[in-house]
Amino acid sequence: MNRYIKLNRIEFVITDACSGKCKHCSNGERSGNDGVDADAAVNAVKRLAERFAIESLMTFGGEPLLFADTVYKIHAAACDCSIPKRDLITNGFFTKDERRINEVAQTLVTSGVNDIGISVDVFHQEYIPLEPVMIFAEALLKYEIPSLSVQPAWVVNENAENPYNAETKRLLKLFNDKGIQTNEGNNIFPSGNALKHLGEYFTTPGNVDLSLPCGSMPYTERLDEVSSFGINPNGDVNLCSITIGNIYKTDVLDIVDRYDPYSIPAWQAMLNGGVPELLRYAESQNLDVDISDCRSACGVCRKIMTALKNKA
Repeated sequence: MNRYIKLNRIEFVITDACSGKCKHCSNGERSGNDGVDADAAVNAVKRLAERFAIESLMTFGGEPLLFADTVYKIHAAACDCSIPKRDLITNGFFTKDERRINEVAQTLVTSGVNDIGISVDVFHQEYIPLEPVMIFAEALLKYEIPSLSVQPAWVVNENAENPYNAETKRLLKLFNDKGIQTNEGNNIFPSGNALKHLGEYFTTPGNVDLSLPCGSMPYTERLDEVSSFGINPNGDVNLCSITIGNIYKTDVLDIVDRYDPYSIPAWQAMLNGGVPELLRYAESQNLDVDISDCRSACGVCRKIMTALKNKA
């Protein structure tokens, strides 16, 4: 048993392809139209469930329902492995064909998905028509999805007063009026398209607090206290900004067994001294990384890790 990994959650990025081009998307720099290999993903779920008491599994994207069959298979496997929480995040727009919308909604329920968050906000609806999304939501209610909510992205936070949040709240009410609740959503992270289009709302470059320890930022955890990881369409197993293996090349339990964050100098530096120590390590490798455009400690870490990987 690996002492650094106590896994209770698996996340699959089904595809980087998307039916939207949202200004706030943190994955705006990624592109690709491929989907994760369904058989390899199912095998990874089963292998991980053999060893760990997995509590939740999530599929998202890009737009995961562009590869709906893959989503079905992964969630059916999770259901067979008695993983209790089986989540899907979708923008709800994968076709305008009402018959197909109903078919997908019904199959999601029968395959074992029990919690769906539909991304609804000013950014999604700039590109994504509301009508097919509403039809999809109503179909999910018809087929008795156990849990359904709309999931907004907030600029700064939900309580911040700005024109983006105001329009998002108007859109959410359309779903609330049909009995679909709004979940807590998320605050937009400063990366990808979000930095290009919404940079004025984030910390000014150069004023980033680098003293934050590894795992203290939202949606992150320490590299030596791993409870979840993500699997990308290309098979990479990712922890934050680092890749620890690939399920297309290596059995996922072998990836887990050989993981040692203290065996890689850059990871060790991050764990022992945070971003300042990571910067010192980069300098010791004669690597000069320009972090003047970074808006968060995570952004600095990601940029340095990428530069070190490219050098290697």
